Amino acid sequence: MVDSIGISLPDAYMPSDRLSGLRPLDWEGSYFGTFGGLRITQGRKGVYIRGSLPKYLKGENALPLDRQGFRESLRKLEAESGLDLKAGMVYQLETGCTLPVNEPPREYLASWGPLPRFKKNSFGNGETVMLTNRGRSFSGYDKGDEMAPDTLPCLFEGSYALRLELRWKSGIRRLYGRILSPWEASEPEPYGQAIEAWADFYFKIPKRREVCLAMDGMTPSRFKETLAAFGLQSLGLDPAESIIRDGQAYGALNRRNASRIRRDLRELARNERISDTGRLTAEIDEKVRAVARGVS
Repeated sequence: MVDSIGISLPDAYMPSDRLSGLRPLDWEGSYFGTFGGLRITQGRKGVYIRGSLPKYLKGENALPLDRQGFRESLRKLEAESGLDLKAGMVYQLETGCTLPVNEPPREYLASWGPLPRFKKNSFGNGETVMLTNRGRSFSGYDKGDEMAPDTLPCLFEGSYALRLELRWKSGIRRLYGRILSPWEASEPEPYGQAIEAWADFYFKIPKRREVCLAMDGMTPSRFKETLAAFGLQSLGLDPAESIIRDGQAYGALNRRNASRIRRDLRELARNERISDTGRLTAEIDEKVRAVARGVS
């Protein structure tokens, strides 16, 4: 599950002749290069490492790197580089998993709505969707489209590959409650925390639900809610958010009213009394739960 990682090693030194693609940097004695595909920066205050541990260990990251694989990659890096990772600090972390799915990934991603305090972007005709702020980002994309043809592992034969990634760009202390070394991050509890945060973020994303008009127990207020939910389903969460933004931009909505409308839309979108989880969302929900269960 751990993919890319950023590690700082204060007062460490990586000889330039051990790096590929060497490039000097602006300050004296500093340079940048790669080591087994990992990006290495030798700065004045030490060494900085960034890159994908699964790719470093196995040459690909379509399949997840479990906790033992995480530790194996750290042992390999220490043995091959001569660096002491126990003295390092994790400052960035990415957890991700590629799920075999029955339909093209864009069909699943199309149900994702906007998330408060995160900017939503869509790329490649919906093949990639990203929710991001200054500290974190969560993305879903077509892993098969990213990789070269016929290079996906056999696990995905006959299936599409949906990649879900949570990236901590900063604020690692928020995840763990303190700064950890890579070896500490590979211990069972911190490793489990990272995977739990990945699953929790996925389930926080609003998803389009299928509205059902069931007359059993129907009341006038529920009938009105159901009609409103049909309208939201027809319009879509993203266009609804765009209308609110435009209203604020033109001065038709003040901040307080816009916030209340967004809250009402979120409540309407996830109202389980009048709607059900869509088939595609239910498929991914179960796969994400299975991944999280496998780690616990």
